[in-house]
Amino acid sequence: MAYNEEATLAEATHDVVTALASLDGRAFEVLIVDDGSSDRTAAIGRELEARYPEVRLIQHGQNRGPGSALVTGFAESRHEVICFHAADQQLPFAEVAALIPLLDEVDLVIGDRTARPGYTPLRLLSSQVYIGLVQLLFGLRRYRDFNFLYLYRKELLDRIVRGRPGLETSGVFMPTEILVKAVDLGARIAPATVTCLPREHGVATCGRPQVILHTVSEMFRFWLSWQRRRLGL
Repeated sequence: MAYNEEATLAEATHDVVTALASLDGRAFEVLIVDDGSSDRTAAIGRELEARYPEVRLIQHGQNRGPGSALVTGFAESRHEVICFHAADQQLPFAEVAALIPLLDEVDLVIGDRTARPGYTPLRLLSSQVYIGLVQLLFGLRRYRDFNFLYLYRKELLDRIVRGRPGLETSGVFMPTEILVKAVDLGARIAPATVTCLPREHGVATCGRPQVILHTVSEMFRFWLSWQRRRLGL
């Protein structure tokens, strides 16, 4: 997923291709979903598409938000394991690649950051409040991080995305919605500790007040519909 990531996209793509190529003969593809960037992200994506046969660029005509990039990735993916990786280079992809063999035994791997370097006090507070609310509202006290790294078996995602009621959120909360539904389906889930590096380029959007308000709003709307289904209403 990339939005205005011209400074890091080439390096991130090289790291992903190199790490996946080192695995034991697994076929792979790398989808660059450009979410309506206003910088050179799309142009760099086209160069990378020409350089690496495994890379495919998909462009959104305008910025739709992180949830839409996830949905596009779901629809376009052609292999049995799916990972959504931000192009901001805050997560070393070699660590992600090392977790892929776990998907031979489980349905979902969720990453837990060792730290959150570079977070402002407001963003750190909002992250802790978010984690606490998710743990409380959905009973997910086993997990300590909900918006950094997920690896999925495509079969599980298909059941959630294509089943009823499908995806009910469209923003930052969407990965948490998928986790809640995966737990309800009895999916085999493995937590894993991963590194979070300081962001050196670009500006994170998740900590903006309007994004935080939208995320909390989506969380409570989903909680209400989730509770109604649990109660058979």
